[in-house]
Amino acid sequence: MNLSAFESKSFRHYLAFMSIALQGMWIQRLVVAWLAWNSSNSPAFVGFVAFLSFAPTMITGPLFGVLADRIEIRLAVFSNYIVMLSITLIFIIVAYFYGINEISVALFSTAIGLVASANHPFRMALAARLGNKNQLSSIIAITTLNFNLSRLIGPAIGGILVSKFGPIQTLWVTSVGFLPIIFLIQKLSIRERDSDTKIEQHFLDALKEGFSFTKKEPFLLYIFGLTICVTMLGRGLLETLPIVAQGVFKAGPNELGLLTASAGGGAIVASFVKALGKPQQKGKIGSLGAICSILVPFSIIIIGFSNNFLLTAGFVSLLGFVLTFFATTMISAAQLQLTDEFRGRVMSLWTMTAMGGGAIGAIILGVISEIFGISNTFIFLGSLTASIIALILFFAHPNKKY
Repeated sequence: MNLSAFESKSFRHYLAFMSIALQGMWIQRLVVAWLAWNSSNSPAFVGFVAFLSFAPTMITGPLFGVLADRIEIRLAVFSNYIVMLSITLIFIIVAYFYGINEISVALFSTAIGLVASANHPFRMALAARLGNKNQLSSIIAITTLNFNLSRLIGPAIGGILVSKFGPIQTLWVTSVGFLPIIFLIQKLSIRERDSDTKIEQHFLDALKEGFSFTKKEPFLLYIFGLTICVTMLGRGLLETLPIVAQGVFKAGPNELGLLTASAGGGAIVASFVKALGKPQQKGKIGSLGAICSILVPFSIIIIGFSNNFLLTAGFVSLLGFVLTFFATTMISAAQLQLTDEFRGRVMSLWTMTAMGGGAIGAIILGVISEIFGISNTFIFLGSLTASIIALILFFAHPNKKY
């Protein structure tokens, strides 16, 4: 495993601060999902709330990507977590005085989705500058592993806390989790950008330049096409797990936490496999990356057929593995194509594609499940998505070599 990123003191400190913040974010996401189902008992509303948490990324994500290429990146991350903390505290106060209903849950999900649309490009732009260029692949692998560890630990903790103390009390934990990164981010030292950023360039011109750069790169377009197909269904299901936990098995927050943690466990294994494997090659996604893209919809088909909770948890873990390996491969492949001049803008477009796909997939899963049933929806959409991905893999790759 390439551990060269740990040679950077700034990266080691960043990893520690961010680990705590990510735990809080994953606990927060579980609470929102639980509140969505608990306030409505509707698969469609759960899908709608998941859509609201990702939809802002499709609109504002690229704008924040431009900002990531221009602003002092530590200040950007600091401000982002200040806003995240403020939104959480406001929701807690409103819940105490006025209670919780579908409208307040939807507004809270939209607000944190807007902040998250900035968080992704800011985090990626900052992490890439916490070491030298030779450490970039190591930084990507380790930050991905850290993210996925939080996916395992955070929801498991969140499920226990919601069960023992309730959702609003649990949100206090997420608030505390944001404090270390807020107080310590400015102490990190980062390297200079490897190319000059055109600060004098008009904001919208910079945004158009990012789109133009992406459109001229066939390999980036191939990555983006695969990403939206895979994440639309894979990420969409992981963000609507209450549909499975409570809609299929009539389970509580502990079981929802177990399903979410199962996805995180699979994601951790995928991160280790990726980190221990051969370094990502520029211009290729690798055979295993291609295989995982097909296995995502097949995992969902299997989940659709399952009627045993523990088996379903295992299949969700498989989905977490293949989706994470695929996403890590796409991120690494895209990052290797970029210089710092375009990194924030292009990676924000990738995030827009991945999160936008998940947002659209979540609402589609929720609405169709409401009409035709949960299992039937998973089987049908999984089969359709597998067919589309196969066509992209066989006919759309720019050089036909993985």
